[in-house]
Amino acid sequence: MTLNSLGRAFAALALLAVAGTAPAAAQYPNRPITITVGFAAGGTSDVAARILAERLSRSLETPVVVENRAGAGGSVAAAATARATPDGYTIMLSDPGAFAINPIVFPQTARYDPLADFTPIALVGQSPLVLVVPANRPFRTLADLNAHLRANAARTSYASSGNGGITQFGAELYLKRAGDLTALHVPYRGGAPMMEALYKGEADFGVAVLASAVSFIEAGSVRALALAAPSSTAAVGAVPSLETLGFPGTTMTSWVIMIGPKGMPDDVVVKLNAAINEALRDPAVRERLQRAGIETYTPATPAETGAYLKAEVERYRAYQGELGDRLSR
Repeated sequence: MTLNSLGRAFAALALLAVAGTAPAAAQYPNRPITITVGFAAGGTSDVAARILAERLSRSLETPVVVENRAGAGGSVAAAATARATPDGYTIMLSDPGAFAINPIVFPQTARYDPLADFTPIALVGQSPLVLVVPANRPFRTLADLNAHLRANAARTSYASSGNGGITQFGAELYLKRAGDLTALHVPYRGGAPMMEALYKGEADFGVAVLASAVSFIEAGSVRALALAAPSSTAAVGAVPSLETLGFPGTTMTSWVIMIGPKGMPDDVVVKLNAAINEALRDPAVRERLQRAGIETYTPATPAETGAYLKAEVERYRAYQGELGDRLSR
């Protein structure tokens, strides 16, 4: 080997060494990114994920796809995300059910720590819960439903998006606050199947996430009786809040937060955070999310996202203390 060829070989090796030590974000992303959702298509997480995926595909210049892994109130998807390679190519749009409820209520199936086993990336948005009844039911007000429940608890059922999910939590909190009432719980595999069931009259009521329910409310397929939010929202007009109807402390929203597996490189997390926050500042993205019943958060850092998640876990832990074993029914 000549001196010149040796020089070229050493130069090539040096370039490889530099490339090997380059920050992960400098090469990220160079293949498709998957956003995992823990419910069937059509629910809050799914709607937000698909709107974000479209925008992120452009800004990150790589395909961003949504994968629905329904089951166990979002815990199936969360467990899979926790086991994924922490390289930024598998992330999840999380929700209260999978991260603030299931690990507390169903530790035997949610075998992960919502704080220790994941990397917080960004806050995305929230959607209030809304109490709805099928259009073919006679209930016109919440007082009508309350009276029916008191007289017919054994023959009344409510639909949810899954065992332990935010919609079962919301329904049981309402029943508890309405006088320790009960109703038969009928779980479905996501917000969209839940709303289809209510549309068909398979259950008497449900406490749905507004993002899943808004199109059914607008079409007149279901009737909204109360909103679990401090005040009304443009998506449902003048529907009264549970607070104003005499149910204090029942403000409840289904939030969506982007997380990834534990151990993601800091620079990849920062790059994803910046891309998501840029998307949330886009008026077109915000408008699409708002039309779907999802209010966007003020852009937050990964550290702020982690602090928010921790506070929510503690808040739902306190709620669970009030509900006792109601969620295990």
